[in-house]
Amino acid sequence: MNRIAVAAVAASLSAMPAMAADVGRPQAAAPATEAASPDDAFGFVDGTGVGSAGDRGLTVETTARFGKFDGRYTGINTKLEAGWTPVERLQVSLAVWAAYHDIRNNIVPGYPNQNRSTFDGLAGQVRYQLRERGAAPFDPGLTVGLELRWGRYSEGLGIAAERFAATFKVAADAALIGDRLYGSVNLNIGPGTERPRGAPGYANDSGLELGGALAWRLGEGSSTFVGGNLRYVAAYGGAFLNQWAGHAVLVGPTLFHKIGDVGPLKDTSISLAWNAQVWGRAAGAATGGLDLVNFERHQVRVKLGGAF
Repeated sequence: MNRIAVAAVAASLSAMPAMAADVGRPQAAAPATEAASPDDAFGFVDGTGVGSAGDRGLTVETTARFGKFDGRYTGINTKLEAGWTPVERLQVSLAVWAAYHDIRNNIVPGYPNQNRSTFDGLAGQVRYQLRERGAAPFDPGLTVGLELRWGRYSEGLGIAAERFAATFKVAADAALIGDRLYGSVNLNIGPGTERPRGAPGYANDSGLELGGALAWRLGEGSSTFVGGNLRYVAAYGGAFLNQWAGHAVLVGPTLFHKIGDVGPLKDTSISLAWNAQVWGRAAGAATGGLDLVNFERHQVRVKLGGAF
């Protein structure tokens, strides 16, 4: 979960004697709400924010994947995640996952026909902010994290399987042009293992993702960002990137808007992203100029979140 924006009020008692000299001068009106933070504005890429001590938040994130080489393929994963920042710089979260698959007539890579939705396991994550992003341009923030997940279904195949995975995450972001343009870079890498139900043993795999994002604030103090993602993803057999299985490049636009307080949730926001595969290759070139064995033609993410 990304940084929960918290309102800040600046006051200086030492300046009180000077206030008398300012009587009669026109005073600028304080903004009604603080401008949105860019931490959740990077689409498929994370920012470095972890919130302030005591912050609690709730997010619903849905990632949908569409299109293989042939037939019909839809895979949707949704997680409901609760996060907490117990002390400065440290954020912990727990998530419940659900999955939906609709697969028909897929010959390459040969996924079985499926149409089901189900509970798909649990996950926990810890993120530690090594450096807070500064307000000045090119004063970067840096956050590292570890996510552990247990799943009940194979994410791609959609078949019942016992799956365990770990993802090590590094995120760096910075203001690039004043308070208008921000950028973020992520590196995610990790092993996984799964055993299809009824199979005698586990098969290991691993993955790597390098992603970048830009987010542009629409106007001074605006709560809306538009931007884009550029991501390189690679799949491997073996737990430690042992055997290359395929890779792909995905690009696409992002949109973020801070809605404000909604019921018991404060600083609610919505984030949208769409990425399309523009280049790739699977081992053996089974699907030509795209990797449609390990990845999909299109990926869409919708994220709703707020503090409580």
